[in-house]
Amino acid sequence: MKPHGLPKSSIIRKTWEFNRVYRFGNRLHGDGFAVIYMPNQQQWSRLGISVQRKVGGAVQRNRIKRVVREVFRKNRHLFPQNADVVVTIRPGFFVRSSNDFQHMVSAVMDAKYFPYEVGDGELC
Repeated sequence: MKPHGLPKSSIIRKTWEFNRVYRFGNRLHGDGFAVIYMPNQQQWSRLGISVQRKVGGAVQRNRIKRVVREVFRKNRHLFPQNADVVVTIRPGFFVRSSNDFQHMVSAVMDAKYFPYEVGDGELC
């Protein structure tokens, strides 16, 4: 692992894991993106990123994914604890820097929209 990278255990990779979060997770919508989260059975949160091809070319999509990973890695307190989190990017999404995306995420995760802790509910 890179010194400042995300470990593989913190990343959602399998299609069935994405589908479970999409089906049973709670959704919060931002400007051009959505955050979908649901509790997991681990002691840490995991991140999945979904960027449609309609968003742009490969360079633009990969840059967006890097920015999302960086915000997740540096600001885990903004995201639900002990949860699988999927960030979906919709066409028309534009972000200049990771600081811009951090502000967008913190606005979505505001206390009036987001409960303080994800419950210990059973996974389906």
